[in-house]
Amino acid sequence: MMDFTLFNPIRQLEAIISNIQPKGKFFLPNFDVEKIPTYQLFFEISSKSFCFWVKDSVTAQIIWVEEYSLSWLDADSSVVDNISFVYSSHEFLKSIKWHSIHIQCDSQSFVQVPLPYFRKEFMQKYLQLAKGQLISNSEQILSQADESFGLVHVFSIETALLNWFSQTYPLVEIQYTPICQIVLEVAKAESRNEPAMYVYVKEDAINVVVTNQRKLQLCNRFPIRSTNDALFYILATLSELSISPEKAFVKLFGELGADGQLLAILSEYVTNVELGDFQTVRAWEEGQIPKNYIGMKDGM
Repeated sequence: MMDFTLFNPIRQLEAIISNIQPKGKFFLPNFDVEKIPTYQLFFEISSKSFCFWVKDSVTAQIIWVEEYSLSWLDADSSVVDNISFVYSSHEFLKSIKWHSIHIQCDSQSFVQVPLPYFRKEFMQKYLQLAKGQLISNSEQILSQADESFGLVHVFSIETALLNWFSQTYPLVEIQYTPICQIVLEVAKAESRNEPAMYVYVKEDAINVVVTNQRKLQLCNRFPIRSTNDALFYILATLSELSISPEKAFVKLFGELGADGQLLAILSEYVTNVELGDFQTVRAWEEGQIPKNYIGMKDGM
């Protein structure tokens, strides 16, 4: 049967509006819009998903979380187009009184440069070499130093996205961070001497950080389509770094699925595998704070 929704603008708009509803939502009763000047607003954004959470800067408590899939509009629509639909009907996101705003970007466009060799005027060349292609005018290149590991994160975000946030929050300080840096901070906090791998799993990619003797060995992002893809990249990375699966420590974060399939399969190959802070999607139903976003960890 033909779907006449495609030819009916009103029904098409209704379908879009119905899909704007978050796929997950959590909040505490002590959230108060009058206290927004004391709240920190965090985002994690990728090409397929958008999540924000609100943290009280006084108590460091997460008091509101919403998660969305960015799939409402047609294939040519940008991330900005989709996020704009959320904002068009949201009750408090558009406030310009936030204490601070932190945007965590999950994209393939990043590279780490050793601090002694970093030159700001060469940022575009660093990123071009890492991506193997020219940086387009639609990208804005940013950088952030990590002195404890002696490197600088160089990454890019869509210029349209950066401009949109700047225009939406003209009076608020906005900090942009690549997801790989968040994973690196987790590795840094654990301070393990033995070879350790930290894997942040998302729907379409995994971010991988490997350390040994508290020194960074690898930081990379691999696009995936399935659990088997994630397994392949984890094992291939260990092999490339000559790390024995019997001696490696692997810690998993993120969207591991309600059945924990990746953990079960990986445990067949790697002796020491652990879950990071993790709850399944059932956490939404039980009214608990979801922990499938690594940036929600304490101290992030």
